[in-house]
Order: sequence, then C-alpha cells, then structure tokens
Amino acid sequence: MLEAEVVNLMNNYLHCHGICYANEIRMGIGIPDISFNLGGNRRIKCVDDYYLFTIWDYINEKRKTTIKEIGNQFLFSVEKVKKYVFQLAKMSLVAVKEEIVRVISNIRNARLGITIAVEAKISDWKNGLLQAQRYLLFSDYSYLALPEENIQLVDIELLKKAGIGLLSIRDGELEEIMDAQKSCECEYSLKYMHTSILFDRYKKENNKYIRRKNNIFTKYLPANVF
Repeated sequence: MLEAEVVNLMNNYLHCHGICYANEIRMGIGIPDISFNLGGNRRIKCVDDYYLFTIWDYINEKRKTTIKEIGNQFLFSVEKVKKYVFQLAKMSLVAVKEEIVRVISNIRNARLGITIAVEAKISDWKNGLLQAQRYLLFSDYSYLALPEENIQLVDIELLKKAGIGLLSIRDGELEEIMDAQKSCECEYSLKYMHTSILFDRYKKENNKYIRRKNNIFTKYLPANVF
C-alpha cells in the first residue's frame, strides 16, 4: 500500500460519513495529509494569511485605529497596510472611513467546532509522530494513520506521551487504535485559519452537502451537536 492510498481511503471514509475535510493545508509549521472538522460553522470567513488575521486582531483590540497606526505597529508601508485593510473590508470584517478603521464582525467568537489533523505514513511512524506533534499548534487533536499490517511497528507509549492518536486503515475500514488527547498548545488564530481554509476548500470541491453520519470521531462532539 502506498501513502497516497492511505490518504485516499481516509478521504473516502470522511466523505461517506459527511465530514468536511481537505488535504495538505499549508500552515507554515506543518502540512497535514488530512484535516477535517466536526461541528464547526461552515460559513465562517476564510482567512488564509497570518498577517491578515493578526492585523484584524490588532484593530479589534484597539476598537478603532488608523492606517498609519497599523503601519507603525507592524512596520509595514502604507500601501501594504491598505492592501490588508481593504481585503478585510471586502470580507465585511472591518469598515474604513477617512483613514479610520474599525471592526464590524468578530471572528474571535466563531463556532470553530473540533478540528483534527492526520499524518499518514506507510511505516516511518517516528517521522510521522514528529509531524503530528506540530499539528497540535493549530488543531484540537492530531492522529497518525498507518496500514493495519504496520501498526505493530509503532511504539504506542511514545504516541500516548505525545498525545497523538493512532488510526489503522484496511480495505476502506478505519479503526481507532488509540485515542488522541486534546491539544493544550492550539492557538485560536492558527486554528481559525486552518479551519476556515478547510471549509473554503471543501465547499469548492464538493457541490453536494452530505448529512453527517455517526462515526468513530463523533465522541469528540457534545451530545447536543450531533
């Protein structure tokens, strides 16, 4: 089995169970093979640039500010600040009037649900573990996925200490060998970016909405969400 086959089998499981997912979302500090979300608001604004979110955050903290103040804070030229601010305005996240900028939509209280990242490997589980650990900075949970026949190679105790879950894949079937632990390192801004890109890509690639079905990850959702 090739790594691409592991990813495709996982994608198929998520698709059949009506779960929003995307492949290889570049987050700067890591690129999960698979990212998926449970219970999040699929209509959140897509913020795919770290500075875009950070500038919005700065404006939100100040309540209102100016183009010049933003430039001084981030050491950006006026042209660069305007590029970001006008992009935020186009997304209806801020309003601009006579150089004054203020927030009109709060993305700090968005319903992001549970976002999970997966690193797929054939046998190199040690490298996969290192990658999966990085994903905890922008995901609630992180998993390592391997073909069933290679699960025996994995040191379960090392994964447990790192809080990484383990998935076994065989003939289109997905089995959770070990639970993942909730990340204590996940940053809201990075999770928002990760999740919003996931939803944006999923909507572009899937025209038909599939109702979510009970699955092995349902346990991560509050009982009243499913």
